[in-house]
Amino acid sequence: MFQILAGLLAFYYGIIPNYAVAIALLTLTVMLLVSPLTLKSTRSMLAMQKLQPELKRLQAEHKGDRQKLNEAMMALYKEHSVNPVAGCLPMILQAPVFIIIYQVVRGLTSRGAEGNFMPKYLNTDTELYRDLVSAGGQMKAFGIDLARSATEGHSSFGAALPFFIIVALVIFLQYYQTRQTMARNKNGQANPQQQILMKVLPAVFGIISLSIQAALNIYFLVSALFRIGQTAAMYRFDPKLKAHVQSHRADVAAAASGRDEVAPPGKPAPKPSAPKPSAPKPPNRTTGGRANGGPKSQGRPNSGRAQPKRKSKKGR
Repeated sequence: MFQILAGLLAFYYGIIPNYAVAIALLTLTVMLLVSPLTLKSTRSMLAMQKLQPELKRLQAEHKGDRQKLNEAMMALYKEHSVNPVAGCLPMILQAPVFIIIYQVVRGLTSRGAEGNFMPKYLNTDTELYRDLVSAGGQMKAFGIDLARSATEGHSSFGAALPFFIIVALVIFLQYYQTRQTMARNKNGQANPQQQILMKVLPAVFGIISLSIQAALNIYFLVSALFRIGQTAAMYRFDPKLKAHVQSHRADVAAAASGRDEVAPPGKPAPKPSAPKPSAPKPPNRTTGGRANGGPKSQGRPNSGRAQPKRKSKKGR
């Protein structure tokens, strides 16, 4: 496999004698070859994602009984025709391929025991091998020596700037790719571990990219660009993934409308108003405020005020 990928790299260099272009074409070829595995892995991931509510219910139902839980989970997988290993197996199969291509690109800048430049895995009669040896350890492409890293001593800030720009692009694309994956995963958006991973993973790639050759950063750059475009194309044109996107958007819209009905964003929910006290009924004018059936008052109706007593003529 090392010799096959190195030979393919030499073939692309023979067509377009540019180190960066040859590395990019090799990366794209490998990514295209493993695309069916990537699609299968993504479909399996979505199938497992749909079963997460049922799996949580089974875990709560069979808490403390590991055997019954496993039996119930296997029955659930069989009912929905889901293989839990199918999501991980394609990624495991891809890992050796990516390790090999990483080592092949790294081998372009390898040196022998005496410090002389000796590219690995290449036939000595290829144009790529001859150009690498004649260049004396340099891989000039677009004015940048891809055999050097960003942290190596450069003659000036302007000479080091292109290397740091490549590293910054690698960090940004890794962040965008992780964010893109999280946006497609309903469970990942609410998972704090996934949120931490989205922040840590690009930083880890940035630290690695600072200390490795720019040729390897070209590999990281092209592979990240391909994965971003591949993910967008899969969710756009694959029927199963497209249905998942529509379902996810419907769930988000339903959740947003539910929040709007409860309370506007940033405002507390309105409290229910207390019932207003009923106004007292006015007194009956015909009875002077007395209970029905009492003697009727003569003259002006009683206004409810206490009337002063009049003295009789005899008292005068």
